[in-house]
Amino acid sequence: MSIPSGSGTEVLKRQTATGDFDSNPVILTVPTDHIFTIISLNIVEAGSASEIFWLTMTDASNSNRVIDFVRSQVLTANQTFIYSDRIILNSGDTLKLQSGSVCNMDVYISYIDQDWT
Repeated sequence: MSIPSGSGTEVLKRQTATGDFDSNPVILTVPTDHIFTIISLNIVEAGSASEIFWLTMTDASNSNRVIDFVRSQVLTANQTFIYSDRIILNSGDTLKLQSGSVCNMDVYISYIDQDWT
């Protein structure tokens, strides 16, 4: 994506996901001509069992390089994990929550969507 010029929109949005992040890890994909600024992620263990997870992004602009934000984070039964560092995602990038085994987690993501289409 080239550097945006002209007018665009900026909208505060949310995304939710629940369930098994072993088989379906992608929780957010940035469309063409958009920039997402992740504000926070709330992750809750919802299955009454300890889990281990990774929060990663796939960098579409760099040969799909995988970048780890959180690695091997233990989430005990019914615990909440809050990630509040800002993350900037460009067109084609994906944000993934991955687990080493079948798990049950609820995820709430708040982000700013800058739309330059």
